[in-house]
Amino acid sequence: MAEIGVKELKATASAVIELVEGGASYVVTKRGRPAAVLLPIEEAEDLVLANADEYVRTRREARAAYAAGRTTSLAELV
Repeated sequence: MAEIGVKELKATASAVIELVEGGASYVVTKRGRPAAVLLPIEEAEDLVLANADEYVRTRREARAAYAAGRTTSLAELV
């Protein structure tokens, strides 16, 4: 992921947003330290959904079931 400083972002915001719309991602730095991330909206939506409470809870339950040996074979699903 490319980095861009706040000062450069302020000077080129429109062009950077165009690039992000096209799929680019940036770590925005402030005084050389990461401060924010710019992502295309589709990736941001995926990130939000992947960390939604309901999804996280379901994922943890599935991992616990797998660890306990409570699994379903592909043959049972078909």
